[in-house]
Amino acid sequence: MSYTAERWEQGSSNPDLQIFVGASEFKDVAGLATIASAGAGLLSWHVPATDASTFFADVTAMLKRTGVFAKPLWSGFTGTLGTGTANAGASQEAFGTAAAAPGPSTVANTRGISGLPPGHPPQPAATLATLTGGVNGPQPKGFQITSIDVIYSVAALAAAAATVGVTDTVFVSGVAPVVTNRIALAANGLPTAIGGAAGPYVTNVPVAAPVFPIAADTETIVNVNFTSGAAGTVKFYGVVLHVAYNLN
Repeated sequence: MSYTAERWEQGSSNPDLQIFVGASEFKDVAGLATIASAGAGLLSWHVPATDASTFFADVTAMLKRTGVFAKPLWSGFTGTLGTGTANAGASQEAFGTAAAAPGPSTVANTRGISGLPPGHPPQPAATLATLTGGVNGPQPKGFQITSIDVIYSVAALAAAAATVGVTDTVFVSGVAPVVTNRIALAANGLPTAIGGAAGPYVTNVPVAAPVFPIAADTETIVNVNFTSGAAGTVKFYGVVLHVAYNLN
């Protein structure tokens, strides 16, 4: 395999990652449901009749990247080749753009040589750097949730309610946590009728505006709530996150 002294960076994301967050990862904050197995390979939370359970899971598998700015090849460089001190682990691009130092920075037009956002021709006018200005800083990377499958079954009597939400919480020292909805907590199309005998519901809920969480100290939480009918039960198996990822 070839070798580079720098880093290769991947422009496009891979869209096919799935993360299964099973029943064992969720906690019923209401303390009403019981976790049990109906047989080999079947682990679920059981919500008793009339009970309202609120399940939360911190998605520990979500990998975050906050972005890497260019590190200059030399510190104290005065324009004469070889003057200054070489920086270990330098990641500077070979050619600069609008900033004094080449490579990704907070200065506009410093993503790459042209400052163009990633894309494929034909490039729409809305993203042309000549019309809109270049992009700033590193390309967002990490894990981007695009949708979520909620897996559960309803038995005996229709459930009174079923809701799901996904949030990102950013923690900063001395500041109140900032919570952003990726999927606002709501019914979001989750069925409440009695399911068929063949198996549970697997309901996909899309994220309206998928993004890569790039803020430091970000926590992703999935919240699923069920209220059983007066003489019915709900079995909650977990959720599957559909993720586009770019870690390279």
